[in-house]
Formats: sequence, structure tokens, C-alpha cells
Amino acid sequence: MDTWKFVPLETLVGPKAIEHAEAFNLDSHIYEAEIRGLTLRWLAPSKRLLWMAAGLEYIEPELLDWIDGIPRGAAYYDFGASNGIFAIYAAKRGLRVTAIEPDPSNYFLLSWNAFLNRADDGALAAFNVAASDRFGVGELFIRKMELGAHEKIVGSPTAVSGGEFAPQHVHPIQLVHFDRWRAQMGLREPEYVKIDVDGHELPVIAGASESLRRCKEIFIEIEDAKMDKLASQFRTLGFKLTRQHQVQNYAGLWNCIFSR
Repeated sequence: MDTWKFVPLETLVGPKAIEHAEAFNLDSHIYEAEIRGLTLRWLAPSKRLLWMAAGLEYIEPELLDWIDGIPRGAAYYDFGASNGIFAIYAAKRGLRVTAIEPDPSNYFLLSWNAFLNRADDGALAAFNVAASDRFGVGELFIRKMELGAHEKIVGSPTAVSGGEFAPQHVHPIQLVHFDRWRAQMGLREPEYVKIDVDGHELPVIAGASESLRRCKEIFIEIEDAKMDKLASQFRTLGFKLTRQHQVQNYAGLWNCIFSR
């Protein structure tokens, strides 16, 4: 039987490679921001992530307004949490947050940002799955392999604005039937839900229909082409559209609030 032998790294790579590895430090990419009287810390190793951290107030202010109106201690679910900018803000506001993000790269950021803000008053649990109407393996079509990027689409390479794109990468992901998965995991029932899943709305709502029947309010991003169908689906669950805001810089894309 071969015995294990320690191989020093210095025998495998040159000194410049070692020096480069030793210089790597995520702490040098942490940005602290003040938002609506709260202090939040973000991992921001790129210009895009720095913009998201510093400009949170200006990305979707209506979403921040909605979160600010949720009572402390309420159960808040974030479907499509990305790097966690809104989920962690909600936790900082004292909500009990469950964040769901299927993309491995954005989930890494979400988990690291949760770590950076771990002393918050609220609680945050994050899961690297895609909520859906079935259990299985799906595909995530990634338009651009970039930390914090959008247009990482479950099921097909279809842009939010319409038309197909050529993905830089296709990643297998875990799909979970949300109602059954939530029960199996013993997770709390959602009271307030945010959905931003870039075209995957119908499977999310179908799989979460029982949970949503007991939910108080839903904040969801909807494109014009799906407005009537989704509004009808929410009506069957007992909701009505109460507020609607155009998403900045995206014609035909709306942030909608459905209430009981």
C-alpha cells in the first residue's frame, strides 16, 4: 500500500504564485455603507458589487419602503436573493429572513454578506436551491459569469426583456417543490414574500401556492407580457394588486405589491 507523503507547495509552484496567493484577502474588499440609519457591510471585490453596496438606496427604493413597513419579527422570504442586499437589509430591520438563491456564485456572496452582518437583530437562513413546482435537477442559464450579475435564468436562456441569449455557462441546480420542501425542512410559514426570479415566476407560485394562501403580502417583479396571467393567479390565492412601480431603466418591467 502506498503511504501518504506530504508535498510542499514550494515544490509545485514558483515564488510569484505563492506570493500572489498569500496576498489574497477578502477583508480588503469589504465596504461599509449607511442606509436609512442602518450600517451594513458588503463583500465588494468588483465595481458592480461596489455599486450595489454603495447605491442600495437607489436600486429599488420602493422595495426598501415595503420592507420598512413590515412588522419586526415577521417571517420574510426572499425568492431570488442574489447577493443578499435586500434580504440582509430586511434582517437588519429585525425580520426573520429566509433567502433562496440558486446561482452558486451569487449564493457565495449571499452567505459571505450574511457572515459580515451576523450581529444583526433579525435572523437569516440562506439556501442554495431554486424554488419550483417539482423536485429535480434543473439548469441555470447564465448570460454572463459575473459576481452579482442578473439574467441567470432557470429553465431556458430567455432574457427578461424577451428573446433568447447565448449563455456563457449552463449550471445544473437543485429544484425543490417549495411547499413540500418547506414542510420537510421545518421552516416557518411565510408572512411576507419577495419574488425576483427573472421569468421563473409561474413554477415558483405553483409550488408555493399553499404557503402563499396564508401569506399577507407579496412583492414581485413582473414583465408586461406576464402581468395578466400572474395577476389572475394571485387573485385565485386571495390577493389583489395594490401598488405598482416601474423598475428603473427597464421599460415594461414592474415591481408589484399584492395584498389581501
